[in-house]
Amino acid sequence: MKQYRTDIDGLRALAVTPVVLFHIGFAGLSGGYVGVDIFFVISGFLITMSLDEDIRAGSYSISQFYVRRIRRIFPAYFVLICIVSLFAAALQLPADLKDYGSSMAATSVYVSNISFWLGSGDYFGLKSEFQPLLHTWSLSVEEQFYIVFPLLLIVASRAGSRTWMKLAVALCFAASLALSIRGTQATPVAAFYLLPTRAWELLAGSLLALGVAGVPRRATTAEVAALAGLLLIVAPIVLYTAQTPFPGLGAIPPVLGAVLILYAGMGDQQTTVGRLLSHPAPRFIGLISYSLYLWHWPIIVFARYVFLDLDLSLKLAILPLAIVMATLSWRFVERPFRRPIAPVAPRWLFATTAALTCGIAAIGLLFARDGLPWRISPVIVAMADKATYQGPPRTCGGAYQKRRTLATLCVRGTPGVTPDLLVIGDSHADALAQSVFEAADEAGHAGYQISDTGYRPLLGYAKVGEEAKYRYLNRLAVALLDSHPAVRTIVIPAYWHQAVSIDSYVGPADTRVAGAVGVEAGFVALLKRYPNRRFLFLLPAAHSLTFGGDAAARATLFGRAPFHPAVPRALFDAEQAEYAPILARLKTDPRVHVLRMSDTLCDATLCHGDLAGALAYSDDNHPSYAAAERVKPALTRYFRHGTQAMQVAAVRFTLPPLLLPPL
Repeated sequence: MKQYRTDIDGLRALAVTPVVLFHIGFAGLSGGYVGVDIFFVISGFLITMSLDEDIRAGSYSISQFYVRRIRRIFPAYFVLICIVSLFAAALQLPADLKDYGSSMAATSVYVSNISFWLGSGDYFGLKSEFQPLLHTWSLSVEEQFYIVFPLLLIVASRAGSRTWMKLAVALCFAASLALSIRGTQATPVAAFYLLPTRAWELLAGSLLALGVAGVPRRATTAEVAALAGLLLIVAPIVLYTAQTPFPGLGAIPPVLGAVLILYAGMGDQQTTVGRLLSHPAPRFIGLISYSLYLWHWPIIVFARYVFLDLDLSLKLAILPLAIVMATLSWRFVERPFRRPIAPVAPRWLFATTAALTCGIAAIGLLFARDGLPWRISPVIVAMADKATYQGPPRTCGGAYQKRRTLATLCVRGTPGVTPDLLVIGDSHADALAQSVFEAADEAGHAGYQISDTGYRPLLGYAKVGEEAKYRYLNRLAVALLDSHPAVRTIVIPAYWHQAVSIDSYVGPADTRVAGAVGVEAGFVALLKRYPNRRFLFLLPAAHSLTFGGDAAARATLFGRAPFHPAVPRALFDAEQAEYAPILARLKTDPRVHVLRMSDTLCDATLCHGDLAGALAYSDDNHPSYAAAERVKPALTRYFRHGTQAMQVAAVRFTLPPLLLPPL
């Protein structure tokens, strides 16, 4: 076996450091999440090399393989879960502890990636910020991989020559990469979390370990490969953002970069990059990298949970604390269990691991049942419930979930009048609908509601991952408007930041387009199809993790009340700039009117999360009923002005001509 490679320790440091700094929130490392992909390559390389040596020596043992995995992974993992669970039980509100319990149970049996895919959804979403075990998704991917991969190698090796083993791994690599590219386009959240779309990254390291690329025979070749690899890793760390389609094609540069650095170190001479990575400082970070990865994220989550937000002083404190915890974990947990003083029979090791797994899973399920509400004052529990701030019960939302039809759509507003308006949109439409229809009632109008989470009436376009919902609701909206000419006013509340800067869409011919493109083209198609309607766009105000009932409850629980959350107006204005050009072009049509929630919730310097003693938000981004009532006078004036405003003929758009996409 080749002697110990110190540069791999440094490569681990290059993987974990950007992940940690990205999670803490330091600027300039918006693509730091690619460090996980580097870990995948290293893992595939080292473990395949070890398995291959055992197979060639005829000493391969599946039980010994899992003994090594348990000693390497499980002790620090179990210690982390136990300590984090104590903090969760001591600090978290019942609803949050329920979520934690579910993730704890899933993490104990290495299916947390599946749990987070089905539960929290987007890795970059706000809900993920308060999941202390979110980062264990990558460990679950690895362990799922190592349930299957050793069996694949041994079966392939016994099927024929060594070439068969390489061919089997290469075919799996190609299939997984193709699935990753397609999945990133069609189902990006699943592609991010799940093994089939991530396996190729581990298999890239496996192919290198099996000698598919050989070894660099010239020092120049190794130098160029190592330098190119470093650039391919650093560029995504700096240039990628949460909006970069990932993994798929976006994961190829960091994966290839890691492969090139590993390849360069397989020769007889150490490269310049290899010497840099072998320096004692990165080597030390590399040695503690597993524990550092385990500990950094729960520290960040609990700091944000208690202090509500991370200012610079907290960010600067988190990094050394994470390094200290990682060092202690490496020195007193990882090393002793990896090299035990006395041998332990495999059956006892497996039995102990199984018992700990069952115990942790059982505690997680206990937490998940009701979140142990007796720990927290009922007043604070009620304060955390966003329903407290939502006004009258909402029964008309969830149009797709409830499979609403023309016959079952809610009719709201003034009783007995012919409905002449439609409120349509995402969960922000549901949040504002009560006040919209109250204003309509004051003006003598009534109308229909079509709303569901994440939905915007973008004709011909569908949000990636929610294509069925969009097709259903687009058809419902068109059917309503085509068959009800009396519906002359269309009110569209929507979360524009998410619609434009986070989501992406599938357009005509199944082409994937960015959020800004899909939103503009979809709304233009809507305007073109209905030239005799008028459109009111209700725009959201700011959003923040410090807004809403959950944050207010935590502020009270941890002695931070009275708490008056706010975000700088400059930040909100910068966010509005993401979609302002789209609105400006839409407003060239005189039928389009815009009403901004920020006019009542923001002043010249701040956007406020509360108003006159009431919360302005039910959670981090949805306006509360109290905030919605602030815009009701403007809505009433708009509806009363409706008859005059509709004396507008069909207009000629100044926008580029677009064919109406198929529904």
